[in-house]
Formats: sequence, C-alpha cells, structure tokens
Amino acid sequence: MRAISNGAFVPLALVDRLRRVFETAHARLTRVASHAAYGIEEGFVFGRRKREEAAAAEASREAERHALFARLAERPEQICPFLGLEADRTGYIDGVSDDHRCFAFGDPAPISAEQQTRVCQERGYGNCPRYLRGVLVIPTEELEALRRPRAAVETPLPVAVVDPERRRRGPIVALLALLLLIGGGAAAAYLLLGQDPGVAIIPSPSVTPSVPPTASPTVVPSATAAPTPTPTATPTPTPTLTPSPTPTGSTPGSPTPEPTPVAGDAFAFYEVSVSPGGYTLHAFDDGSVGAERGVSFNQFSSARVEPATGDDGEVYWVTQNGTLVGFGYRYPDSGDFRIRAVFLNNDGDRRSAFLDEAELDQLPEATPAP
Repeated sequence: MRAISNGAFVPLALVDRLRRVFETAHARLTRVASHAAYGIEEGFVFGRRKREEAAAAEASREAERHALFARLAERPEQICPFLGLEADRTGYIDGVSDDHRCFAFGDPAPISAEQQTRVCQERGYGNCPRYLRGVLVIPTEELEALRRPRAAVETPLPVAVVDPERRRRGPIVALLALLLLIGGGAAAAYLLLGQDPGVAIIPSPSVTPSVPPTASPTVVPSATAAPTPTPTATPTPTPTLTPSPTPTGSTPGSPTPEPTPVAGDAFAFYEVSVSPGGYTLHAFDDGSVGAERGVSFNQFSSARVEPATGDDGEVYWVTQNGTLVGFGYRYPDSGDFRIRAVFLNNDGDRRSAFLDEAELDQLPEATPAP
C-alpha cells in the first residue's frame, strides 16, 4: 500500500496500471503529432507498398519489351520485324513456311506465300500496309532501333583510372622498365664490343647520324599521303551521281520490283519514289504554295502522296507521311522523281504501277483502275 497526499491509500498494482496507461497514451499522441508534422497520413505505408509493387511490375514489363526489340534488331535488315513464327515471336524461316505469322496487330495472323517472298523477307517491307499500321503503336526509340540496328557494346571504365596508387606507380614502372632496357643494351654492347674498344667507338657516331635519315623518309611519304585523298575524292562523285539514276529508272523507290495490279485489285494510294540524290520540294498548305526546300536522299526512298493543284495552277504531289509532310513535288522542277499507284488485293498484298511522265503534271481525273 502507498500513502497519497489526501490521506487515502491506493494499491500499488493500480498505481502501476495507471502509469502504464498514461505512458501508452503519451507515446501515441507523440507519434500522431510527429506524423502530422511531416505530412504522414493513415494508410501511407500500405499505399507506398502498392505503388512500389506496381512500379516493379511495370519495370518488368518494360524490360521484357526492350529484350524483345533487342532480339528483333539482331535479325537481317531485309526481314520485317513483325514477321515471326506461331510458336516463336522472334523466329523466322528463310523462304515460305506455313508457320509464319504477322504480328503487326499484336495477335499472330496468317500470311500468304506471295506476301512472305515478295514483302516480308525483302527490303521493301516498309511499304506494306500492315507494317505502316503496326509501327504506329511502337515507341519512337524502339522503332529507330529496328530501322537502324546497332550492336550495343558497353565498355566499362577501367578500375585503374580510379585507383590513385596504380596511377602513381605507372610512371615508376615505366621508368624502371626503361632503365632495365638501357642496362640490358649496355651489357650486351659490352659483351659484344668490350674486347676491342676501338671498334666500339667507330660505330657509335655512325648510329647517331643514322637517326635523322630514318626520320627524313618518314616525313616524305606522310607529305605525299596528304594529296592522295584529293584525286580519290574527285572521281568518287562522278560514278555515284551518274549510274545511280540510270539503273533505278524503272523502280527508283524500291530495289525489289513489285507485281503489277490485276483485275479485282483495289486502289489504295499514290506513292512518290526517289533515288539517291538532291531534290527541290515546295511547301504546300491548303493550295497555297510556299518557299522551296532542298533535300538530299542517300538511299532509295518512298512516301505516300496526294495530288493537288496550287494557287499557281501547277500540280503538286504533296507528301502525307514521314519527315517531309506538307511538302510537294512538282514535275519537272523537283528532280527525277516518279509516281506510282498502289493497289491491294483481297489478301492485303501490295501491287503497283508507275504513271507516265506525261501524267505527272496533270491532276488525275478519276480513281485509277488496274
């Protein structure tokens, strides 16, 4: 029993219980106050855990997607990235196979034999309507990785750069090696020439002046190597500019010829085809012709176009996709370009036919027929 100031007696067990209750309440009030001071609300720990789990799942999915595009980028350039096998998304077989599937729309779709040989396994797969619609859902950086595959070789920084002790020992080791080399050379000279010092003195001055003539012929070829690129660079543009338009006059937009349309094929769109070289394009905005723009192509290229008449009365083939959207080609001022009408059959296979040069400065009156 413990005496209280008012003269009453309270059991010690009751006093201890009241003290523990007070300490517990005080600790809770202190924790709540500290949480409120730092902006911590009820359920914060559980919400953070859910966000961390969601972030980990998203990172895992992104890693799988990047790994998939990395494997696709290792395939040959002429193989369409959407071509795969029914049981293997990144696999393919050279030639025609019943196991080939098109993954342009996500789910695997069967492909005809003609589509496999003429489009899916040729460099012209970039003109395929399925490919053009499929690339719309691919992120830009992954699409660039597919178009220009590169071997990502990461060379880690050498640890020796970080270690200051090795950096200080490097010059010392090199100096010791140089001293050993000089000492070894002196010992060898003594063993070979030490018995006849008169002979040893004679070749010593001959070795010293022999060094300048050694450096002299080294400078002479380096001076002659400087004009070497000049005559080499002069003939290089001549064969590049002259033969390029000549062999590609029939199909400048694609190295692989496409089948011609037949009865029953449906007209899809017009397409401009250019070969390597320079071209002059015109800004075109709702019939208003703007400033000229000079562009240069280093490879065969093509883009979807639509014919339109400008405010100057001339016919322009206005680009609809790519980096030159809104610029038009005008015959014959823009350069050696060609226009072809693209058709699709019932299976979605592409066929095309080039327009005559006499039709390039005229607005088509009706939808072309095969």
